[in-house]
Amino acid sequence: MACEKEVVEYRPGLLILYSDGSFERPSDLDVRASADFDTSPSGVATRDVIIDGAAPGVWARIFLPRAALTLGRRSLPVVLHFHGGGFCIGSPSSAHIHRTCSRMANKSSCIWISLYYRLAPEHPLPAAYEDAFSALMWLRAQASAVMAQEGKPDISLLGDETSGKIKADPWLSEYADFSSCFLSGDSAGGTIVHFLAAKASRENLRPLQMNGMLLLHPAFPQEAPRSSVELSNVKVMFFHKSALPPRAPFGHPLMNPLHPDCPDDLSQLRLPPALVAAASNDPLLPGDVAYFQALRRAGHEAQFIESQGMGHCFHTSYDESSPAFAGSISALEAAMVAFIKRNQKRDILYEDACNHEGDILYEHPALAGDGDEAEDITERTMQIVKIREENSAQIETSQELS
Repeated sequence: MACEKEVVEYRPGLLILYSDGSFERPSDLDVRASADFDTSPSGVATRDVIIDGAAPGVWARIFLPRAALTLGRRSLPVVLHFHGGGFCIGSPSSAHIHRTCSRMANKSSCIWISLYYRLAPEHPLPAAYEDAFSALMWLRAQASAVMAQEGKPDISLLGDETSGKIKADPWLSEYADFSSCFLSGDSAGGTIVHFLAAKASRENLRPLQMNGMLLLHPAFPQEAPRSSVELSNVKVMFFHKSALPPRAPFGHPLMNPLHPDCPDDLSQLRLPPALVAAASNDPLLPGDVAYFQALRRAGHEAQFIESQGMGHCFHTSYDESSPAFAGSISALEAAMVAFIKRNQKRDILYEDACNHEGDILYEHPALAGDGDEAEDITERTMQIVKIREENSAQIETSQELS
C-alpha cells in the first residue's frame, strides 16, 4: 500500500509542497484590484493590465497613490517591480506583495507597477527575464504613445512594431513621469532586476529614463545557502531545481552575474545607480555583499544597507503593525524612498548635510515647502532616512584585505 504524500513545506496563500515533489499554489489569500481610492484598504487605487507584446498570461498591477490627486500632471516617478518567490510562486495579487507595493506607492509618491511573470517549473529561466524585458518595452511603448499624443510621433518610432500599436494607459498617460523610472525587486525579483538592467543597457529606452535600481535581498547564491526560517533547505532546493536546468549547480550563470561564464561583464554595462539592501540573518547575504563589491569595483554607483537582526525579505512577510519589525521595515523603506528621491531629479540632492559620524542625510525634496507638512517630513526624515555609508566602506575594506 502506497504511503500518502505528506506536506513538507507550507506557505499560506503561496505554496504547498509535498513529499513526492508535487506542489500547489493556493490563491485563497489573493487581493482583488480596486480602482477606487476610498474603498481600497490602503488608500491606493489599483488596476490590472495585460502586457501587450509579452508571452500569453503576463500581466501587471498598477498601484496609484492618492498623491496623484494633488501633485502636478505627469509628476509621479514610475517603479517597475518584480516580486520574489524563487521564480516559482507569488503574483502581484498575493497578499504580502500587494500590501508591500501599496505601502511603497504611498510612501514614495510613485506609481508602482508589479509584474506577473511566468513561473517555474512550468517556465524555467530565462522565461522570467524575457517577461521582465517585455514589460520594460511595454512601458517604453506607453511613454512613446503619450509623446505621440503630444504631437511628437518621431519619438514613438523606436524600431519595433509594438510601440506604434499600444494604446496609452489612462493612469500612466495622466500621472506618470517617464523621465524618472526605476526597477525594483525582492529576492528572485532582485535577480531579475540585475539581468533586466544588463539587457536594457544595450537598448535605446527613449523616451524612458532609467534613474535607478533597487535590489532588495537579491538571490545571487554562490553556493547552497544555509537553512533559515524563511529559506528552508526543502524550499530552496525546490526553487533551485525548478528554475534552473537539470543538475545545475548553485552559482549557475543564469542566476549569478559574477560567474565567469556569465556573458555580461559588469565593467562593460551601463547600469543606473543601485541600492543593494541586505539583512544580517539572511542566508543570501554573502551573495548580496559580493554583488555590491563587484558593482563598485566595476565603477558603478552603488549603495549598500544592511538590516541588523532581520531575515530574508522580512519587509514583505510582515507590516508595520508588527512591533518587532516595525522599526526595521520603516528604516528600510525610508532608505528606499530616499534613494528614489535622490535619483529622480539629480539636482535635488543635498550632500552637504553630513554629521561628525560620517552619515549622509538625503533630504526629501518636499522640505523646500513650508508649514506643518514640511515639519512632519523633516521630523520623519531626521529620524529614519539616515543612511550609513560606513557599512559600504567596511565591506570594501574587508574585500581589500581578503
